[in-house]
Amino acid sequence: AAASGKGGGVMARSWGDGGDTQGLHHVAFDMYGDLCEKLGVGSYRRLPVLSVSPGKGGLNRARKSNLSQFLPEWLDGNVGPIQCMGTGDDTAQVTPKEFVEKMIASSDIDVVLGVGTGVSTDPTADDGRKITGVRYTGRSDGAEEILPCDTVVVSAGPWSCMVEEWFGGVISAPMEGVKSTSVVWKAPEDGAVDATALFCGEDDRFGTHLEVYPRPDGSIYLCGIGGSDYVQKGELMQGAYREQCDANESRVTAASKAFREMSASYKKSGELEKVQACMRPCPPDAKPYMGAIPGYEGAYVNAGHNCW
Repeated sequence: AAASGKGGGVMARSWGDGGDTQGLHHVAFDMYGDLCEKLGVGSYRRLPVLSVSPGKGGLNRARKSNLSQFLPEWLDGNVGPIQCMGTGDDTAQVTPKEFVEKMIASSDIDVVLGVGTGVSTDPTADDGRKITGVRYTGRSDGAEEILPCDTVVVSAGPWSCMVEEWFGGVISAPMEGVKSTSVVWKAPEDGAVDATALFCGEDDRFGTHLEVYPRPDGSIYLCGIGGSDYVQKGELMQGAYREQCDANESRVTAASKAFREMSASYKKSGELEKVQACMRPCPPDAKPYMGAIPGYEGAYVNAGHNCW
């Protein structure tokens, strides 16, 4: 979620089948598996995924069916009908923060923290421009500097709409930012949490549609909390929520109540470890911007990858 480290990290190879992003789903899913093995990412694993509706009686029915093999022990409260969405053949997860840190550690690169403000260019023989650097203000002193380079990839989540200004309007990148709250439950004392992810139906009692992702460290990540704020391009161009993105406490309360309704175990002894929020980038047609920027040698954009 805009490289915040606060994303959920569940992926599915086939859930984009039949759409324009089918190939991207397939390539990305396979690439994550290969890279995580190569980099030694401990949080990557295949896992089953269930669809869970609000209500009562669903667990008893599921325990008498072939779904019983996928039911996690912590799903021991009140739920409605349960269906299988994936058995782990094409569904997996990774903790985004660990993956990014392992990528950086394995690369011979220097990470520079700051806010990009534009690019520097030189003219080319064909009346175009070529990249010579990225302009930015350093996080430590706020001074504007230029980072020399011959290639730039703009991949700045919802704030990637800045490419319109950076490249003189040769590319249009309408964007909406979705500011969403998520929470992480502490691992139980024994650290054991069954690896089954849940996608839950709309629960009108709490205004939630929870997505429940248990992680290998024993924590459980929740999103789909509802009550997201929609931030328009004009605000994003001004840097809205770029430096600070706080959780909506009312949605934290709603999510906690909804999850405890589903899990008697967590209703009895569950504790929250993190309360957070992040911004998702959403182009109007829900398709990412990917490719070369016209008229600029060495300039690319790769942004707007909303979930699913």
